[in-house]
Amino acid sequence: MKIINHIAVLCFTIMAYGICFASNLADPAVIIPPDRIAAGVSYHAGGYSITNDTVPCILNRIMANISYSPFQHVTIGISAGATQMDIAKDTTAKDTFGLYHSGYGFSGGAHLSVGTPMYFNNSLGLVGILQGTYFSTKNDLGAMYSGLDANGGLGLQYHVSDFGYITAGSSVYMIFGKNKGYNGAEGKYSNINNVRGWLAIDYFPPQPMGSKNLMYISLELFVSPKVKFNDSRAPLQEMGFSISIGSITRKLTQEQTEVEWKP
Repeated sequence: MKIINHIAVLCFTIMAYGICFASNLADPAVIIPPDRIAAGVSYHAGGYSITNDTVPCILNRIMANISYSPFQHVTIGISAGATQMDIAKDTTAKDTFGLYHSGYGFSGGAHLSVGTPMYFNNSLGLVGILQGTYFSTKNDLGAMYSGLDANGGLGLQYHVSDFGYITAGSSVYMIFGKNKGYNGAEGKYSNINNVRGWLAIDYFPPQPMGSKNLMYISLELFVSPKVKFNDSRAPLQEMGFSISIGSITRKLTQEQTEVEWKP
């Protein structure tokens, strides 16, 4: 009954925050213990359809991330960095020469992670993550795409002793915003992509002697059931991957009487 209650609280939280907006989820995917800070950098590359007409987009994003755990099983955080977009021919022909290739523009967002305790000898738990990111991009000819994108994932998390955590589940991606063509014509776009498989691996290297922080490396993969490997369509359009590198502090308060957290 206790496990069911935790799962119910987690699902309610995910639904309540379902309007948040996002990019990659694992930085790291594991929820850090209370009163600690995780800080790092991440790179994300993903392929998405930005309209219901399946206009393909490849998105690159570099972000600095900082997270804080105010209490047990909850992490909140913010991120800032840059996003670049490549978009194929738009059926409304608003983009320069039917193609769009931008430089890197500003991005900023927030994220929320909620999880259950680890059960079965501290080996298995459930985690839900939501991230939201605003982005603005422009190309050399004045065409522009800006907006918000969202990613929400729910996964089963497995603890691998002396290694880290592996999380597997599914996620849903949403993107919407506005665009402007080289001729000044403006439009709007939006799409909710299909549910994707989600795999995240959080690795914690051995901690150097005397180090107060714990380093992590997170790898992440999203794969759509629609992914196709052929000559006419880049597989990345239906896939995404991320890598995050950073460190987690020890408990910030002076009372450090508990055994120090070790993945």
